[in-house]
Amino acid sequence: MGEAFDRAGAFLGSLRGDSFKDVAEKLERTFPTAAEMRIRTLVGADAPQTEMPRYECHKVVHALKIARVDNPTEPGNKDDGSRVIVPTDAGYAPFVVSSAYVQKHTPQPGGYYVVYKDGYTSFSPATAFEDGYTRV
Repeated sequence: MGEAFDRAGAFLGSLRGDSFKDVAEKLERTFPTAAEMRIRTLVGADAPQTEMPRYECHKVVHALKIARVDNPTEPGNKDDGSRVIVPTDAGYAPFVVSSAYVQKHTPQPGGYYVVYKDGYTSFSPATAFEDGYTRV
């Protein structure tokens, strides 16, 4: 079972699924603006539910806050699904992200484009990122 909450911590709703991934995808589709999502154990509906173990982040990442997400397709051309991320930070040029990135992460203005130590790229909503990271 998974639960979604807004920025103020108010409960938005809950969903069930057959796997962790299924629950996560259903939550993301149903509550796209949720600031927090919690997934509990995936046992039978009548079984007692316990919260998953918590972990504190200690990673160092590179990230840019997103001002805009633009469609680079010229009028009259077919949209290939890629997008241009325009950072809010001065000194950083807009850059293209692939349609696979867009489909997986759905980047939004105000959130963060994140690059991990191993080169993996992701998107993080502003609240989640700013609550977990401090600029160094």
